[in-house]
Amino acid sequence: MVVLLLPLLLLGCGGSQETPLRVATIEWIGYQPLHLAASEGRFPTDEIRLARFGSNVESLRAFRNGNVDAAALTLDEALLLRADGHDIRVILLLDYSHGGDTILAQPGITRMADLEGRRIGVENDAATAYLLARGLEHGGLDRERVDIVRVDAGRHEEAFRDGEVDALATFEPTRTRLLNAGAEELFDSTRIPGEIVDVLVVQRQALDDHPRHLRQLVDAWFGTLEYLDTDPEPAKAAMARYSDLSAEELAGALAGVHFPSRAENCTALASGGESLRASSERLATLMQQQGLLEREVNLDRLFDDRVLQAAGCPPSEDG
Repeated sequence: MVVLLLPLLLLGCGGSQETPLRVATIEWIGYQPLHLAASEGRFPTDEIRLARFGSNVESLRAFRNGNVDAAALTLDEALLLRADGHDIRVILLLDYSHGGDTILAQPGITRMADLEGRRIGVENDAATAYLLARGLEHGGLDRERVDIVRVDAGRHEEAFRDGEVDALATFEPTRTRLLNAGAEELFDSTRIPGEIVDVLVVQRQALDDHPRHLRQLVDAWFGTLEYLDTDPEPAKAAMARYSDLSAEELAGALAGVHFPSRAENCTALASGGESLRASSERLATLMQQQGLLEREVNLDRLFDDRVLQAAGCPPSEDG
């Protein structure tokens, strides 16, 4: 009888428990509220574990290999995962880049057209590759007319300072640090509004395996955004320390990022992300035209608002 009951007791004890939720992030300024939330104790860090990678390429690799359950990525990177057959869901819009992503050049290079024949550092298969493609397009340059150099995000600053590249497609806080060192800014995400958006991507199975943790993470995210809004000085001081920036530099970097509110998220992701469908299709088309997406991507059920709804959405104006 004891032998028969033991498995049932173990099942009863462990059946409702969730294993730790593993979330991949990088240094990008738009992901910093996740780390601020962790340091403020807004979620249990033994149950929700942030894995900080050196680049989105590394985050993508960890996600593809099943080493993490969720990842903070750009929407174009989410489309790459979906095109590769990964069963993913976008459960949160984290931020829109409005100047935080940039193409910088060595002093004396002042136009995109001046990059012809020069070395440009970029991460492959990541948002910076998309930014570079759009920048070259705006500058009237074909990809074949520049020398593309693979540089992982963790080495962006080093490669630029050491003169390994003439220009660099990068993002905050590296942008601010290199501008302070004399870099020239040739192109940034203000020129392509709405095209670089960061999202929280989860493995489809994670919605079933980690409902409580995902809800806690979403609540912590919005709680941290409220903290940034209502008590900005200590919040930004903490974020500045994570980014190796002064409080003043961090404030300038954050000016290049828009964090959608809980209400904005609930509206955007409602009805399977219907309001995001057209812009996502346009992004996929642009990626195909730029050679960044090799096949068509199915957008059905890409956006999922169930975690948002569980965390609580404000009543709609017409509700």
